[in-house]
Amino acid sequence: MARLTVIGIGSPFGDDQAGWRVAEALAESTCVTAYDERLVVTACRSPAGELPELLANTDIAIVVDAVRDSGAPGTVYRIEGHDLPVFVAGSLSSHGIALRTMLELSDVLQNSPKAMIVYGIEVQFSGTDSVISEGTRRAADWVVEQIIRDVAHYCG
Repeated sequence: MARLTVIGIGSPFGDDQAGWRVAEALAESTCVTAYDERLVVTACRSPAGELPELLANTDIAIVVDAVRDSGAPGTVYRIEGHDLPVFVAGSLSSHGIALRTMLELSDVLQNSPKAMIVYGIEVQFSGTDSVISEGTRRAADWVVEQIIRDVAHYCG
């Protein structure tokens, strides 16, 4: 059976916590224990430093990240495959490199997973405080439910 990795990208600041919140909730869910030999859930702070290795060691990747585009805060984008749209501000600047750029590099290096799903959560702001907005929190909780369905589909 294929190995699936869920990667929550983020930081401890503001709405940029969205990916981490998803990873934490999944790690605490029965979903992980039900598929523990085939499922890895991890929080990623540095896509440039961590993402290439995480993507190279999995068959299926589900990536969650905060994005800024023209949508309302809390909007969730679900993209399958490796062709991500160009968001107005891309991944939040705290990552140092856009998620799209990292996925393109992974493709060039031929270490991309066979299947990929990216959840982008439209955020309002990325301040330096630790408060996540209510809309981003609700969107992250909804994404957790969707990923549990995705995991059941791929691992069940």
